[in-house]
Amino acid sequence: MSKTKMIKRFSAVVRFTHWMYAISFIILAITGYMVYGSELDWMEPMFGGLTGATVVHRVAGCFLIASIVISLLIRPSEILSWIRECFSFNKNDVGFMLTFPYKFLGIKKKIPPQGFFNGGEKVNSLIQITSGAVLIVTGLFMWLTPDSAPLWMYPLHTVFMVIGSAGAIGHIYLAALNPVSNEAIRAIINGDISEKYMIENHQQWYDDVYKAAKKKEVK
Repeated sequence: MSKTKMIKRFSAVVRFTHWMYAISFIILAITGYMVYGSELDWMEPMFGGLTGATVVHRVAGCFLIASIVISLLIRPSEILSWIRECFSFNKNDVGFMLTFPYKFLGIKKKIPPQGFFNGGEKVNSLIQITSGAVLIVTGLFMWLTPDSAPLWMYPLHTVFMVIGSAGAIGHIYLAALNPVSNEAIRAIINGDISEKYMIENHQQWYDDVYKAAKKKEVK
């Protein structure tokens, strides 16, 4: 039985800061809803009441910001490459989005050749970049200048938390639960993923970058 060939996808730093950001975001979502909603009141004792939940919310916000700073300081090339690719949407990405409903429903369908990030990952990345930036800016104003922060910042903060949370839920479903794409979770845990998966889901990157780099190594 032949051994599955694996390809390196994410560095240890990117994986660590991804999970740091994700865990912080989940805690922020829970504690934020506790402060402004009532359905999660049963969780108050876990945080020492609303006051404790507010403190945890602020600490989680600091960790979320720290995850971004750490990744930019230690692996700036990877982060900047990710941002550049997310803002370069091409016809193959459009083609991917046309097949996305099938993928979301767990139906495997051939997709146009994709780069290191496919069209769906780019869309989700843009959602998280935008919502993250808005949440950080409005959150800092609401925390540090509560008496002078514009009132419109509060509903704006809430709206983008809902948008970011929706994107995160979809991301978790596709990466961990969807039968067509759940192999993706391995890359953000172990750092590598099967060659077969990369060919099927990121063929453009596989052909233009990975195979080209391998040819140079042989020479």
